[in-house]
Amino acid sequence: MDWKTILLRILFAAVAGGAIGLNREKISQAAGLRTYMAVTEAAALTAMLGIWLKSSVGDTDAARLPAAFISGLGFLGAGAIWKDGDNTIKGLTTAAGLLASSITGIAIGAGFYFGAAVNFIASFIVIVFLNEGIKKIERSRESGRLYCELERRDDLKVLLSCIDSCDGKISDLKIEYPGGVDGHVAVSLLVREADGADLNEILSAVRSLENVIFALFM
Repeated sequence: MDWKTILLRILFAAVAGGAIGLNREKISQAAGLRTYMAVTEAAALTAMLGIWLKSSVGDTDAARLPAAFISGLGFLGAGAIWKDGDNTIKGLTTAAGLLASSITGIAIGAGFYFGAAVNFIASFIVIVFLNEGIKKIERSRESGRLYCELERRDDLKVLLSCIDSCDGKISDLKIEYPGGVDGHVAVSLLVREADGADLNEILSAVRSLENVIFALFM
């Protein structure tokens, strides 16, 4: 493997990773242009290093280094996954994108250009175009944190039934203070709109409940 081949494969890998990373950079993701380029070109070099060691030493498994690279990449992907205050998992697309980019880089480094091209196109479509479509769907369904004060803890069941009857979906529930000097219970709920639901209608229905002292979307 001459220096021109090595340079060309690393360049191809950097371009492939950069194409996906640039989009992630535009939407302010933690793993952006530089991260994707670094992962992809490093993966390409890892694959070439495995091939070079096999040809030089003779008894080295060329797949061992790429496999170790993917295992090590798991720590980077795990660091990108986190859970926010609304109990929602974030970073899965970033972790999957880094894994897909590394596979593209390994394929380029091994000289498997057709497979690398197919994987790059598929990854680009999934991460860039499908991601935009999913975001549009998510934006079409609003969510809000509902703060309520109830007379008793047992009134929580009535509150949840009311939200469910209005087609609201609860993804997080917190009891702010279970009781007090006046016996009131304060709860906050993350409510998402399902098909046919409306946050204003949900709020009106909740406020109409007899044992709800106060209700407001924050």
